[in-house]
Amino acid sequence: MAENDPTRWNERYEQGRDGWTLDGPPQILLSLIQSLSRGDPMRVIVPGAGVGHDALAWAQAGHEVVALDFAPAAVARLRERAAEAGLTIEAHVADVTNPGPALNDGLGGRFDLVWEQTCLCAITPELRGAYLAQARSWLTPDGSMLALLWNTGNEGGPPYDMPPELVERLMTGLFVIDKFAPVTGSNPNRREHLYWLRPEPT
Repeated sequence: MAENDPTRWNERYEQGRDGWTLDGPPQILLSLIQSLSRGDPMRVIVPGAGVGHDALAWAQAGHEVVALDFAPAAVARLRERAAEAGLTIEAHVADVTNPGPALNDGLGGRFDLVWEQTCLCAITPELRGAYLAQARSWLTPDGSMLALLWNTGNEGGPPYDMPPELVERLMTGLFVIDKFAPVTGSNPNRREHLYWLRPEPT
């Protein structure tokens, strides 16, 4: 499957062949939301949101949520699920590496948090820098990105392997890694790390 071709991804959603979709939000996210939801509601953006498990979890906790995915079928299902749950989520069909000027102007500098779960792992390597630069541009000066990345240990992709040494190189000049840690109990079939990131000072 060509990871840069939204038509191919969309076909898999339409045909129920989205094997990467989990049964719900990962446990680590639910724990993070609980720990981060004790103050004022945040503005959260979820790139590569798929059918919306994670976006819905943030919205259910009272946060303002924007979700992006370039597969129209996934965005349509996300919108349906939000409506069924009585939740407000602003969902857009968009390429996270290049959302377009009109949409990107509306997103720029608006968010307290980018929640990244394996979207970076699915992007073709030559577009990773463009995606991370977009993610940085969406944040307020005091914003941050939390990234749950899949360390597959395999060649090729998607999903592409995201070992810590590669993540450190990708973030150089864009984000500072405050800390990272292996995740246990999130998904037994995935070896994952969670990264706490803040924009590199300009």
